[in-house]
Amino acid sequence: MNDIKFIETLKQKRNACDYSQSRLALELQISRQNLNEIENGKTKASKEMKHILLHYLDYCNCTQPFTLTIDYLRVRFPTTDALEIIKNVLAMKSEYFIHEDYGMFGYEEQYIYGDISVNASKDSSMGVLLELRGMGCRNLEYVLQARGIDWYSFLSCCIDYQGVFKRIDLAINDMGGLLDIEILRERYYANKVWKRSRTHEAVDSGKLSGTNGDTAKTFYIGSKSSSIYFCLYEKEKEQKSKGIKTDIKNRFEIRLKNGKAEQTIEQLVFSRNPEQTIANLILTQIDFPDYILWDIFLDNVTTSLPFIM
Repeated sequence: MNDIKFIETLKQKRNACDYSQSRLALELQISRQNLNEIENGKTKASKEMKHILLHYLDYCNCTQPFTLTIDYLRVRFPTTDALEIIKNVLAMKSEYFIHEDYGMFGYEEQYIYGDISVNASKDSSMGVLLELRGMGCRNLEYVLQARGIDWYSFLSCCIDYQGVFKRIDLAINDMGGLLDIEILRERYYANKVWKRSRTHEAVDSGKLSGTNGDTAKTFYIGSKSSSIYFCLYEKEKEQKSKGIKTDIKNRFEIRLKNGKAEQTIEQLVFSRNPEQTIANLILTQIDFPDYILWDIFLDNVTTSLPFIM
């Protein structure tokens, strides 16, 4: 975006939010004079400042900027009876499932409903493995809503059936576009970050037609072989490249395995305080100091992060 287009867009977005220059400057902790000079073309805004101004104004136009949901779940139960898990844990009818004489992860057979997979083996040490991929989580949500229960109740049921949680992906949906994946990546590479892990990976994917080669940016923080790592990506752009419309601008996924997944799920179920749970997971791994949009993101995570279905 050239400077003239940026100034036009900035003014349009600020007016749409009914923000004065003084209010916008105050909330972003910059001087009103500097903002005025940027809008009048007297001062050239840096790339990061342009991003801060536009992303923040998009965020201000959003009623519920951030929500939390489950995007992947894998649980192992100490039984060889897959039909019992379908009936008593999923509360679904087994006749809705397709039976296959092979399973995932070395299991002998599986029952499939969309992206819900129940894997079974005669080997009691393997138990029954329930896997919910992205759409499988959405499939199950319809069932839970029909029963009038939420994710807390379902996870609690898994615990009651002695389920061992092998993996969970907790997705923070950025509805207003506050998270700036590009700038977060640049700050990470410039070492303007505190991090527990030095492992990271940046991926650009999903070239969009008619947008000058624009791509959906993905940023992995942490080792994929560890018990916790993050995946930040531009959800709206990714889906658009597939011809799919979504209201989610970006996603911050927290991917947890084995003991870390167990610990986190128990904390969620027993505290029912997703804000504290998620904030602790993030802040023990990563922080971007002196970056106002990150501070605003953390403020939202710690004060208002509804666990939705």
